[in-house]
Amino acid sequence: MKKASRVKDCANVLEYKQSIETGERKLYRVWFCKSRLCPMCNWRRAMKHGIQSQKVVSEVIRQKPTARWVFLTLTVKNVYDGEELAQSLSDMSEGFRRMIGYQKIKKNLIGFMRATEVTVNNIDNSYNQHMHVLLCVENTYFKNTENYINQKQWIKLWRRAMKLDYDPNVKVQIVKAKNKDKTDIQSAIDETAKYPVKDTDFMTKDEKLNLQRLADLEKGLFKKRLISYGGLLKELHKELNLDDSEDGDLIHADEEKSKEDEESYSIIAMWNWDRKNYFMMNS
Repeated sequence: MKKASRVKDCANVLEYKQSIETGERKLYRVWFCKSRLCPMCNWRRAMKHGIQSQKVVSEVIRQKPTARWVFLTLTVKNVYDGEELAQSLSDMSEGFRRMIGYQKIKKNLIGFMRATEVTVNNIDNSYNQHMHVLLCVENTYFKNTENYINQKQWIKLWRRAMKLDYDPNVKVQIVKAKNKDKTDIQSAIDETAKYPVKDTDFMTKDEKLNLQRLADLEKGLFKKRLISYGGLLKELHKELNLDDSEDGDLIHADEEKSKEDEESYSIIAMWNWDRKNYFMMNS
């Protein structure tokens, strides 16, 4: 009940600072519950992860202009309760660590960005846990069969790393734009910055089913690392002084902190549960 109360109270009151000179308004103070299943916190995390990733990737491109990018989706069989989900996510994290260390991959790998997502199958109420991985590789990766890894090979590598007795589903593609308004790399970043769990994915009209799913997801995601960087991307994330996108500052997710000496005034926005919207008031 305490957690439910914290989620309900999340971001109920927002304080903005509006510049007297420019009129620009920035989020200044708000309390976030930081629950893994809170829609508001997940939205801020995804926004923050996307912005941080863009900064890191831009710097990689500057330093390694000839590097190439590969997008992987790694899956395993669905599970049916929170305990199985927790174990599967731990196994996947360990399996990915093993796989990324294989010589076939390591010799051309510059770095990576990995995000884990969990979706719900509404037919059999199972959970599908999968990883979106953006790999940065040397251009020699595409040079010959000695360096290149095709889909069948990725399946074998992932199966071996996970110690599975079946061929898992693995998707691999050279990074391409999804639409004309986005660059190739931005499309891939968007994929890795998606919500780890969407409330619209697991909530139904059945309250009993919702409670069961919430319990499973809470147990499965407890203390799990869902976002990680490796290689040059990890080094640059640290060099750029970017904080933890999972458990860091969610207030300044989309902007730099405001200068303390900038002249501004506060605007308070309060959530109205009856009207399902925020209402602004000056202070």
